[in-house]
Amino acid sequence: MTKPNNQPSPPSHLVSRNVVVAGETGVGKSSFINLVIGSDSATTANDVCGVTTRTSVHPWETDTHTHAFRLWDTPGLGEGSFGNVSPRAAQHALRSLLRELAKEGGVHLLVLCMRGIARITKGMKQTYDIVLRIRDQVSPHIPVVAVITELEKRCDEADIMGSMEGWWTSNASALAAFGMSFCSHACLTTLSDDCHPPIAGRHVECQRLARNLLIDYSLPFSACSRSTDMTNGLSSVSLKFTRNIVVVGETGVGKSSIINLVVGTDSAVATSDVRAATVSTSYHDWNLLQSQTFRLWDTPGLCPSPSGGTSPKHALNALRSLLTELGRDAGVHLLIVCFRGGRRVTKSNKQAYDTILALRDRACPDAPLVAVITELERKYDPRDDVLVSMDQWWHANAGDMSDLCMIFTGHACITTLADDAYPPVPGRRDECQRLVRDLIIDHALTPRTVPAQDLHVILFGETGVGKSSLVNLLAGWQVADVSPDSVACTLDSTEYQFQLGAATIRLWDTVGLEEPEGGASGYMGAIERATELIRRLSVSGGVSLFLFCVRGNRVTTTMQSNYRLFYEVLGRRRVPIALAITHLEREPVMDAWWERNAKTLEQNGIRVSGHACITTLEGHRKYVTSRQAVQELLWQYADQGKFMMPPETWLGRLLSGLSALLGFGLPRGKELVRVLTKRCHLEPEVAQRVAAFIEATPDM
Repeated sequence: MTKPNNQPSPPSHLVSRNVVVAGETGVGKSSFINLVIGSDSATTANDVCGVTTRTSVHPWETDTHTHAFRLWDTPGLGEGSFGNVSPRAAQHALRSLLRELAKEGGVHLLVLCMRGIARITKGMKQTYDIVLRIRDQVSPHIPVVAVITELEKRCDEADIMGSMEGWWTSNASALAAFGMSFCSHACLTTLSDDCHPPIAGRHVECQRLARNLLIDYSLPFSACSRSTDMTNGLSSVSLKFTRNIVVVGETGVGKSSIINLVVGTDSAVATSDVRAATVSTSYHDWNLLQSQTFRLWDTPGLCPSPSGGTSPKHALNALRSLLTELGRDAGVHLLIVCFRGGRRVTKSNKQAYDTILALRDRACPDAPLVAVITELERKYDPRDDVLVSMDQWWHANAGDMSDLCMIFTGHACITTLADDAYPPVPGRRDECQRLVRDLIIDHALTPRTVPAQDLHVILFGETGVGKSSLVNLLAGWQVADVSPDSVACTLDSTEYQFQLGAATIRLWDTVGLEEPEGGASGYMGAIERATELIRRLSVSGGVSLFLFCVRGNRVTTTMQSNYRLFYEVLGRRRVPIALAITHLEREPVMDAWWERNAKTLEQNGIRVSGHACITTLEGHRKYVTSRQAVQELLWQYADQGKFMMPPETWLGRLLSGLSALLGFGLPRGKELVRVLTKRCHLEPEVAQRVAAFIEATPDM
């Protein structure tokens, strides 16, 4: 992170909020920053290549001296091979920036800039997914807002802001269809008033809109703090979560060296001797953030060393005991299987994999497996990128590994040698360190216990029961569009975020079971939406609560099916479920509905742990009371942990349940793998595991 020269810092009495501006190359990130600040602080250009090549910070304080911000400019995420910053380097820069800021004062807002072209493109969706994935890896509670730029041609002098806002009105449904949701947005242009078409007052209006967006939606400092206040009778609590990463493999493949590479010190004993260096299990902590620790466990080699060390039986028992103990306690969050990068995959590699997989399935079946291929320093080609050169080993051997049923959720091809070791390559060790660290961050499971200040809620129900109105009721303003004419499909989902006291609520407004769409396109669409929902839940850390929204009338078959799909199938009866009963404005006492109907609901198989009887009719005298009732309902689950499963198992379970409840037959075997890879964009290895789970699972 580089601070620009000659940039004044905000006054010492104000603490600055960090606002990170991200997006594709050329969408106007730097121009947006200049618009907010009111000066040409960030460098802009109309060149083909992006002008922002590294992160930079630009401070801004409101005229009233009540708010101070630091706006962070970042390299474009989609520049391509011709540009000044590669896609990988741009993503790494954004991830590193968020991590560094999280260690300090936190990240208070993410601004995603998009160009206001005629339609939503695949590139926009890909950039959104990249930003959300990086955000979720570092700090899932950071709100994300959209800024739509280059809308000057839409601008009408009679209604400057309203005419540009028309872009959002026209594209909101397409954004929702792509699963792109934001806390708020601003449609604007960064051009001055005299630019074509010239309109007086346009620049000031856009500046006001942009500034208000930052002020209104950036998190308060309390939401980014790492401990709870002593105010309101709350005790101070330090939130620190440790994930267990177990490093396994044959003797001499470099397990200890990999741990030293990740930790950044010579913590684990490594040797080039033929005798195994690791004779017992030991752990070495890597502290990513103040609240995130990865505990890397070094284990004895699984195959005998020619000159002794530890016996195969001892190594096997040591690994079995470690996985069993960790599985009973905090859990195993990732298994790293190490192989030496020889010419081909060997019988010994397959035997080690099968041994590890068998132990994993007994002790900690949820733990993902990733592969790290070592000793690839001689694969370096000076004409190519150092990591690309070494990754050729994987491309050459992936087919053999698949034939041997050696399946991993991710991999890294590296060397653990220093830069000056033969053949010397400057920067090689740092690149390999980053690659393995990112592998761990991307694939390690979320800890079972997570901060209570982050409540994940799936709101579901049939179309027309008032889910969007319930979202607006909770948020306190209209964040969700209420459209009686919208066409909804099963598992369509839109995410919203808002504060409830000290808690950050992440709520997914999800369409429940609807009348199935006809033909193959119907079930194909359901499969795609199920995949996207599981992907989002997995990267965000799981679900805390199901909030089932129903109308205050009779129990229907669809209501029962929705209950089964979410509570029994998606949550495996382990996630609490509460009812929000709507359209009760005509009830003299709304809660009397529950007293009359609770027993009937239970007799029909709908058992819940909480409820709120409400109206979502804005302006009704019971509206405020209803909002309080829903807030109090959510507060009951403020300390609730989050449930999640391995994504492949979770998706397989949901698809099987959908098939049974919607009455369509899932494709099987290779056809299902094809659908999951082509339509749902899953990696082939992941698709194979999903298909294998479905084949092995009896019909629900």
